[in-house]
Amino acid sequence: MERIIFILSYEKRWDCWMVYANRAIDAGDFFQSIGRYIGDEDLEVWPVVRKITETIRKYDTPMLFKQFGRKKFKDERMFLQKVEEAYIREDIRPYIDKYVAQVLDELTEAGCPLFLKTSRLDNFYKNQRLMLKSVPLRALLKFERTGEFTRYILRLTDGEKTFYPSDYALKVLTRRPCRVVSGRQLFRFPEDFDGQRLQPFLQKREIMIPKANESIYFRRFILKNVRHEEIEVQGFDVIVREVEKQAFLSLERDILGMPVLVMEYKYGNQYIPGWSSRKALVELYTEGDRYAFYKVSRDPEWEQLQARQLVALGIRNDTEGYFHLPEVTVMTWKTEKETEDRDKVSGEVIADAWQKTVTWVQTHGDELKAMGIGFTQKTLRRAYYIGAWQIDSSVSETMDWFELKAEVILTDGRRIPLLRFRDHILTGKREFLLDDGTLFLIPEEWFATYTELLLFAQGRGTSLFFHRSQYILLKNWAETTCHFSLPENLQEEVTLPFDFQVTLRPYQRFGYEWMYRLYRCGLGGCLADDMGLGKTLQAIALILKYRQEGVKKPVVNRWPDSGKQLSLFDAPEEVSRPDEGDRSLVYHTCLVVVPASLIHNWRNELRKFAPQLTVTIYAGTNRIDLRSYLQRSDVVLITYHTLRNDIDILSRLTFGIVVADEAQMLKNPGSQLHQAMMRIQGRCFWALSGTPIENSLTDLWAVMNWVNRGLLGSQRFFRDHFIRPILADVEGRMSEALRKLIAPYILRRTKEEVLADLPDLTAELVVCEPEEEQRKVYEEEQSRVRNYILSERENQGELRSDFMVLKALIRLRQIANHPRLVETGYEGNSGKFSEVFRMLGEVIASGHKVLVFSSFVKYLKMVAEETMVRGWKYAMLTGLTADREQTIRHFQADPECRIFLISLKAGGVGLNLTEADYVFILDPWWNVAAENQAVSRAHRIGQKRAVFVYRFITAGTLEEKILAIQERKQRLADSVITAATSIPLTDEELLEVL
Repeated sequence: MERIIFILSYEKRWDCWMVYANRAIDAGDFFQSIGRYIGDEDLEVWPVVRKITETIRKYDTPMLFKQFGRKKFKDERMFLQKVEEAYIREDIRPYIDKYVAQVLDELTEAGCPLFLKTSRLDNFYKNQRLMLKSVPLRALLKFERTGEFTRYILRLTDGEKTFYPSDYALKVLTRRPCRVVSGRQLFRFPEDFDGQRLQPFLQKREIMIPKANESIYFRRFILKNVRHEEIEVQGFDVIVREVEKQAFLSLERDILGMPVLVMEYKYGNQYIPGWSSRKALVELYTEGDRYAFYKVSRDPEWEQLQARQLVALGIRNDTEGYFHLPEVTVMTWKTEKETEDRDKVSGEVIADAWQKTVTWVQTHGDELKAMGIGFTQKTLRRAYYIGAWQIDSSVSETMDWFELKAEVILTDGRRIPLLRFRDHILTGKREFLLDDGTLFLIPEEWFATYTELLLFAQGRGTSLFFHRSQYILLKNWAETTCHFSLPENLQEEVTLPFDFQVTLRPYQRFGYEWMYRLYRCGLGGCLADDMGLGKTLQAIALILKYRQEGVKKPVVNRWPDSGKQLSLFDAPEEVSRPDEGDRSLVYHTCLVVVPASLIHNWRNELRKFAPQLTVTIYAGTNRIDLRSYLQRSDVVLITYHTLRNDIDILSRLTFGIVVADEAQMLKNPGSQLHQAMMRIQGRCFWALSGTPIENSLTDLWAVMNWVNRGLLGSQRFFRDHFIRPILADVEGRMSEALRKLIAPYILRRTKEEVLADLPDLTAELVVCEPEEEQRKVYEEEQSRVRNYILSERENQGELRSDFMVLKALIRLRQIANHPRLVETGYEGNSGKFSEVFRMLGEVIASGHKVLVFSSFVKYLKMVAEETMVRGWKYAMLTGLTADREQTIRHFQADPECRIFLISLKAGGVGLNLTEADYVFILDPWWNVAAENQAVSRAHRIGQKRAVFVYRFITAGTLEEKILAIQERKQRLADSVITAATSIPLTDEELLEVL
């Protein structure tokens, strides 16, 4: 019958004993070994045998090579031949001993047969089976000092009998942990006993140390044994002393750079770390020829009490004497593989661990003192400041600035201006070097609380200065130090201007009051309501209120008076100069800057809702004659184009409220228009725009920088600190910081939020299959464009968004509409074109009116031609339409005119077309905001019927990809402000589209 037995044999190569599993035949009185068992044979064995075999594998040759030879030797053979003896003795042998001792213990517990191999024979008699004694052996040491030598005697005891090792022919199997064998008996020693100490006593009972070597022997060897063992001495003294003791918590740095709290105990004037296995502290005193050891035994119960007190404060005791915070990762390694973990500990993880650990010490400093536990940092190159701190601050205001004086006060009274921490906080550097050389660990909450504050602050001396528009950064300080003249601090009721000719809806009243509070503080803002919610009306209410509160002073003309009265309304009247003591608000003419298409709309709205205001339209070739009246009117209307051309004149004047309607016109900071608008002088500036972010976050900066100068810093500052971080992480911290900073100055309401009575809006995507011939034309063009772009990227290293690429994209979009737009000789049809007219027929037959939008005027003309062929009446509005108002009235008033063809660019703003309740968008545009504006022409205040929107795309074309990109870009804008938007295409997105 075959069985598994275990053999203990001496391995000369490693100078140690090893245990192996062998297959053997049970021959009655003995087992006959037939070879090694390595665990992969098809032999049924007990699970415990397999487990022991796995432990044995840890010291087989392949594993030893992997652990100790892989980096030094080419293969196992070279490893066995060339490995150094010192390496074996110091590293490999202790590793083997550890697992051999483990195997011996597992065999004993499992009751498996174990035999000592003493010859080359393979027969192992059952009566020679080794047995492990349950009681460990203990060494008894005795030192006798005489006049000529010192005698060292070692005996062993199992608690019942005492004997000399040399009397029992002991064999040391493993050194540490120590296991020995004598005859058939296996013995074990306490875990801290080193079997190497037995070696001199295997052949003799005692060792004699000559007088000449006595001093060194006492200092090096006997001192160590007095410390660890109970020893018997003659000829010198071991004096046990009772001393005062105190616990210390030491902050130290481990080999990975991670913080660790080490418990340290002071007995008398000696220190011992909590992790030490030493049972006592011993000092050797000599006087002449006399030796005396003073021994202080450790107090395990007292030490355990100190450790329990620390654990009660919330830290964990991972290893004896070592403490960590629960949230701090503890990393260790012992093998080559495990050392790779060191590379996984990033600087950020280490910094975070130090932050948490030092903060814990600061927080629990008083409790540690109450427990009698001291604190030390003596092993660190630079100690940390662990005292308390507080911030003392005050805020004052001037006309345009807030001054923040903030100082960090330390326990010893030192005061450090917060400004000195600026670079550290902005760069994420946590350790601030104090004047005394200690490190102040900047609290984690400072980075969250003060980053935006210090980012925008202008430092002068020891103070921080902020522009008035950046008051939100100081809000937390202001609430506890002083009351500013800020919008939310104005408690008086905001009344509407008297004789205002309309009743505002609740959300409009809220918007007006919001604008008024900012205006009273000399601040501007951006009213970003959806199209059709009455932004113009709210702005007119503010202007009228300003006019009624202010006193208008007479104007000294800077240009000759032409004598002509060219105001479109009543001529402005001169107002008498107020008394010198009059402290009333001075009224300056308000300037409203609009696209040319909206100037008449503003004129009509002012006439309707605020007829008491005098208005001048500064436009036309004869506008030079109006210069003398510019500041006599209550309101001046001007187009962006005219303002840009006449900025040298207009910049000399001071206006009251300056309004920019469709303020996305200011989106390009480098444009002449934007630069001209920045030169306008006014009391406060207001932007009206449903899309303050139209193309990129730079649009937002351009608008907000005009509204409140310096609010978002310089353009470069905004790009580096906001645009780049936000593009990298849309939901990150800087998105939230930007939202917080602009929140007081942007008011955005959607139709769905505020108009409960607005009719339903139903949107549907109509995917049209292209005609076969149309598909062929598209694929040929797409292939040509893709090859061009890939070639550009290969040659240039990047894609240039040049004219050729943009032109190619336009051609592909046109083909998706109808190939005839790019190939005049094309005689086939278009799937989309056919579907559009099928649905138009249904709309007209049911008596509805429809707005038809396209980005391409040429396509609208093609639709118009087909409309005429079918005998349907229509109206058309493009950028070339001379009389926009007449065209609009024709569509609104004529019941037979049911189709309004509108170019997306020309008809996206300034139109109220509530007669239509259907909207067709024939081709998707990169800017989803433009499409939403088009829909708002019909779905707005005054609309009584449900509105149906149909967006048409051609399957298998770039139009499908445009929709996906629209959605992705929308998320970026939504991270900052809830406004429809699009962002320019990147190279990768161009390739995705194509």
